[in-house]
Amino acid sequence: MLGDEEEHSEPLEEVLLTEEEALREAVTLRSEEAGVEIARSTQVLYFDEEYGKNDVRLIELSPEMLNILKEEKSFVLRGDGGEEAVLCTTNKTYTVRECTTSNSLLLTPELAADIDTSTHTITPRRVASCNFVYYELKLCRAKLDKMRDILNRSAYSGEENETKDKGEKVTIEDLLSNIQASEQELKEGLDELGAIEMNGYWRVVEHEYKTSAVSRILTLLEEMNWSWEKVPLIQSCHTLADLQPRFVTELCLRLYGNQVSETEDEVLIKLCEDKICRFYGQYILSSSAGKFNLTEFVEVWQDSLPDGMTADMTYLRGLALVNKSSTPHTISYLAVSDLPIEPARRFAYLFSRQEKWSHDDVIPYLEDLIGPGQTVTALLLKHCRSTTDHKTKLKVYNSKTRS
Repeated sequence: MLGDEEEHSEPLEEVLLTEEEALREAVTLRSEEAGVEIARSTQVLYFDEEYGKNDVRLIELSPEMLNILKEEKSFVLRGDGGEEAVLCTTNKTYTVRECTTSNSLLLTPELAADIDTSTHTITPRRVASCNFVYYELKLCRAKLDKMRDILNRSAYSGEENETKDKGEKVTIEDLLSNIQASEQELKEGLDELGAIEMNGYWRVVEHEYKTSAVSRILTLLEEMNWSWEKVPLIQSCHTLADLQPRFVTELCLRLYGNQVSETEDEVLIKLCEDKICRFYGQYILSSSAGKFNLTEFVEVWQDSLPDGMTADMTYLRGLALVNKSSTPHTISYLAVSDLPIEPARRFAYLFSRQEKWSHDDVIPYLEDLIGPGQTVTALLLKHCRSTTDHKTKLKVYNSKTRS
């Protein structure tokens, strides 16, 4: 009977497969189902006990950036709690932006992109983590704005003011820890500020003290009947030693001039016309919070300059606001270094000083906001609206928030 035959049938033999054999069978079945030839090399992903921790962060690198990191072997992430993080190499700064993707990014440490094998191999590869977030790097402007404030806390203003608690003095390491910039960009920023290393600490000369020091140098030129094109550095330092430290005189001469020759006994400095003219223009404008008659200002400015120098309004770029719509024309002090660094606040302040701006007038007050790959035009489109002045027929910019 059929039932009896079933009772006396041979029991099924249990077949045990090794892990590799099981993987090979699975790969064969999937290949047959997909109608494709079995690859010579197959890598099978599996999730290990470490999966799910996601303690790895992914950063997308351009080929150029990858080469930089390979050459330098390291980089630094900088930023306080309230700041957007930046990545710094030895000479460049990049913003670090978080990006999301709908695709799963499986991090598999030992996955091979190209395996050359003559036989069919199956290799298990562990998946360490699954990510939906990665970070994108974008070249940006070094964020040096905070450095001015840090250095001003311990600004040098004469030996009589040098006390033990003279502000919080900082080393280059302190600055690198607090400023979002590469080391090269930081050092270039220190040069631009006229900072000097004193006893291992980086200091700037206090603005009013430096103004007085430069004035003494220019007065000395007039008294000694020296040409501004050949100023003897060593003799100047010696002559003014009773009035100001030698290093201050030398610093000012090198900030406002260029060395043209050097002998065993003397170094000759040629003052830069644009820097000296800018110095006097700023000195006159900043002496009053009000407006000056433009014609009268230019006359006073020219009279204050050494013989042979010419007052040119281009020297006051980013320092002076000229109002040509008034009668007579006026000029007032407006230094770009004193303005907010955040674009929206910068525009709000500019429009509080003047309702309408021509393109040529506003550009000097925006250039320091522009990073790599950015344009002034894009900044203007975002924060301003443009109209045509009915008198001059030229395009002018005004605030979007005003009717």
